[in-house]
Amino acid sequence: MENKVSINNNSVEFSGITRDYMEAVSELIWNGFDAGATKVDLVFDTNEIDFIPSIEIIDNGTGINLSNLHQTFGAFLDSLKRGADHRSSYVRGKKGKGRFSFIAFAQTAIWNTTFFDEIENKYITYDVSINAGNKDFYTDENITSAAHKGTGTSLKLVNLFGVTAYSFSSKAFINHLKSEFGWFLLLNSKHDFQLCINGDRIQYEDLLVDHEIFEREIVDASTSRFKFTVTFVRWNEKIGDKFYYYFLNSDKKEVFKQLTSFNNNAINFYHSVYIESDYFNHFNFNDAEETANLFGSNPQSPIFKQLIKELQKFVNQKQKEFVKDTAANELIKKFEESLSMPKFSASEFEQQQIFIELIKAIYCIQPRIFKGLNDSQEKMILSLIKAQMSDGDELYGLIKGLLPVNEDENQHLKRILTPGTTIIS
Repeated sequence: MENKVSINNNSVEFSGITRDYMEAVSELIWNGFDAGATKVDLVFDTNEIDFIPSIEIIDNGTGINLSNLHQTFGAFLDSLKRGADHRSSYVRGKKGKGRFSFIAFAQTAIWNTTFFDEIENKYITYDVSINAGNKDFYTDENITSAAHKGTGTSLKLVNLFGVTAYSFSSKAFINHLKSEFGWFLLLNSKHDFQLCINGDRIQYEDLLVDHEIFEREIVDASTSRFKFTVTFVRWNEKIGDKFYYYFLNSDKKEVFKQLTSFNNNAINFYHSVYIESDYFNHFNFNDAEETANLFGSNPQSPIFKQLIKELQKFVNQKQKEFVKDTAANELIKKFEESLSMPKFSASEFEQQQIFIELIKAIYCIQPRIFKGLNDSQEKMILSLIKAQMSDGDELYGLIKGLLPVNEDENQHLKRILTPGTTIIS
């Protein structure tokens, strides 16, 4: 049966739908995961000239309930997902545009979907199709009882243009999928979530330079206990313009995100932090006041403030470990390659090692101190630090007066600047 979408063809055309095939495919994949899928597979075949007539995106989600079809397909920009999440990096198709993203590279989209009808207590399968040339109509047909038990949706895109088989197997496309879905697959790794191309699982783990999962329990004044599962990730490349704490409810749906305080540095500390808890099931992120909330909390609640405090401390330690183990060594290498390092004679080997450790220690305390310097400025600052090393107490006092030094950093500086100290790089 042919059905009318609630707006016209031109409105769809100018609604901000992506024209990039990689983003379009990502939107369609998210639709599968949004529907509760644990596996999404991109399936296509090719010939000797790299031509593909179609591509399928297959998921094992809950399918599209026929009774909700008018809301799901017929109400563009007003889909069922809209009410589920207003500020989410997770539910991507919440305004109903995701299903129309196929127009970036295909003329026709055909959904074959199977869902469980609880009223009739049986599985039902049917097809839905949309043509890019007539987007304000969708057709549902072939409605029948499913011969098999199990839900899911297969989206077949035909009459492709602007893409080849290489488009969906290139390194650039696979890296795009890793960046887009790597965090989501990691958070759901315990449940074996998969994103595949022709049955082969996308291996996103090479994006993870470091990751750690742990639990925190916070008790409020009323002795209520809240448990938080924290997943810290350090990526090997920048996956976004900013770095965030992502707060997820018990269904792993993002309800709120907040910038970490480690966005403005020059050390390539690419990180994300995901916090899962039923505490966020009724979290009112728009409430900026300490209002009484019988059904949830807000960013001003003591529990949330304590959580942020602990997260800041943890991420700060992770950044210091990264600077010490990686970034500081890269900084010294950069200074050596630019010939900014002061000269030391053969007899000054120990002093040279102390100098290098001192530069690393200063960098760990405040990474931005060496940011944006040209070669001449680097040489001047490094030479001044070397000249001051003859008076360790004065240099120690100068550093403490200029930089925020915690107790561990304070003791480390003392050890470096104490005469006779043996430095091991």
